[in-house]
Order: sequence, then C-alpha cells, then structure tokens
Amino acid sequence: MILQILSLCAPMLLGVQLLLTLILVKGDICPGQRGRIHKVLPVLAILWLAVAQLKMQAIMVTFAIGYFYTQVQTKKTRERGPLWMMYLANGLALAYVAIQIGEQPDLASAAHMFLQIVLFGGVLAHLLLVVARTRLQAFHRILPFVGVLAAMFTALTVLAKAYGLPKEVLDSATHNILFGLSLMIFAIVVWCWHIFTDKPVNRVQLFIALAMLLASGVFHQGLFVL
Repeated sequence: MILQILSLCAPMLLGVQLLLTLILVKGDICPGQRGRIHKVLPVLAILWLAVAQLKMQAIMVTFAIGYFYTQVQTKKTRERGPLWMMYLANGLALAYVAIQIGEQPDLASAAHMFLQIVLFGGVLAHLLLVVARTRLQAFHRILPFVGVLAAMFTALTVLAKAYGLPKEVLDSATHNILFGLSLMIFAIVVWCWHIFTDKPVNRVQLFIALAMLLASGVFHQGLFVL
C-alpha cells in the first residue's frame, strides 16, 4: 500500500512545486506570507526522499529543494532566495515525471498520470497554502474548480482504459473502478465544501480530500497495469 501511494506522489509533488514557484515569483504576497510559504518546503523535500525508495533519481529533487530552503528565511522576508535552485528542482521533477509518463503502455494511462499533476498537486498545494496561512483568497476557488475539471478528465481516462479491456478482465476490475470513481467524486465534494457552505476553508477538510483522492488513485492503479 505504501509503495502504491508513493508511486502517486511524483506527479503530485511536481504540481505543487510549479504552483508554489509561481506564487513565489509572481504572487502579490507580503514578507510574512513569503516566509510561511518557505516553511512548507521541507514537506516537499521529505516526500521526494520517500519517493526515492522507488527510484533513487528522486533524491536529486530533495537535495535541490533542501538547498533552496537553507538559503531562504522563514520569517518575514522580501528576499526570494536563489530561485535558480527552485527552477532546477522543478526541472528535475519534470524530467522524473515525464519519464514516468513516457513509460506508460498507452495514451489513456499517460493522460491519467498527467492529470495527477493537476488533481493531486492541486489539492496538496491548496492544503499547504492553508497551512501557510496565505491571503491568496482567489486560490480557494480557483484550485477546487480546476480540480473538478481534472477529475472529470480523469474519469474519462479511466473509462477509456476500461473500454479497451477484455470482458473477463473488465468484470474482475469493475468493483475497483466504481469504488475509485466514487471516492474521487466524494473527494471533490469535500474539497469544494467551503464553496457550497460559504465558510472558510480548513486544513482538515483538505487533508480528507487529499486522502480520498490518493485512495481513489490506488484503486485505479490496478486498472492501468492491465
């Protein structure tokens, strides 16, 4: 189970890195918010270190993020730090995920993994932004909306993959397919709950959504290796 979850982490972490880099470079954030965003970077480094259990190349991303973190301040700061190192970390992560996508046996599997960058990466990035107490209120609506679109396309890739399976194989995989899709739908509802109820988003809500999305990904993994 742990290895299955770790195999989903690389696309997710790439999505988070790209969004956080965009915020650090282009975001209209105060020194306090910048410092708090810097504080969540070790989470990414630790997760990449865990991914290195699957492929040692992932540890290069850990080193790049770790070096960037050691060069920035985690208190109020206007300093962006050595962004070239963050760009390097993004490039290494992109190469790692691109190789994974290229290893997929068909277009549906490749598209499914690509969408994980947006879907899983979006919800984890949202969680980290809430933990960092940023005031980027627009992301509280933009990220769930993008997540809804990514979930819709993810469902299409699952159905496309299932359509190409022999009947006897499909019969045995139907339970996992339906359960995984159900988990994904419930996760999206949880992710968007603050929009439905017009209440502030909270980290527990986003953590539950992330856990449910990862669980749905685990259930669908078996389908994409058939």
